[in-house]
Amino acid sequence: MITAMEINTKRFEQAKPGYKPEEVDEFLNLLADQISTMTKDKEDTEKKIEVLVESIRRYKADEEALKDAMIGAQKQARAVMEEAKFKADAIIYEAQQKAEQIISAANVKADEIIGSTAVRAERERETLEKMQTAVTEFKSNLLAMYKSHLELITALPESEDEEDETEEETQEAVQHPAEEAPSEDDMEATRVLDTSAIQ
Repeated sequence: MITAMEINTKRFEQAKPGYKPEEVDEFLNLLADQISTMTKDKEDTEKKIEVLVESIRRYKADEEALKDAMIGAQKQARAVMEEAKFKADAIIYEAQQKAEQIISAANVKADEIIGSTAVRAERERETLEKMQTAVTEFKSNLLAMYKSHLELITALPESEDEEDETEEETQEAVQHPAEEAPSEDDMEATRVLDTSAIQ
């Protein structure tokens, strides 16, 4: 490609007839200026292209780095999620195990309490039956004693003859009572039963 310097230094031999040297020189100078401007614009454009190419290269490098960073972030996110899920599953499993242990222990304790209550209730029922039997016997003995006393009172003599006869009957009644008098245990059972009834 011809340069502006070549145009400026080019010399032509004069011949007749021919172009005017002044016009030729003026045209060549104009042409040299335009070529110089175009050459400078071309160099500037090439520099800009080089800058753009370098920028594109950096952008591509940054894009690759960003892509790698995104891939690494995705992998790390998946790892964090998997670890969080694993820990959550472990916590849930442990909580379920503890809940089952607590429920099992509560059921065992409830069974023990129910069994103990049933045994205690059976003992109290037996005690109550014994007390009721003792009270019944006490009432029977007391009624027999009152009946015996009533018979003795009824048999009191109104005259001396009847008094002698009644005295013999009284002695016989004392020696052979109709029923045995209530014992202290019977009386104590009656008091306990009466107290329970009041409460």
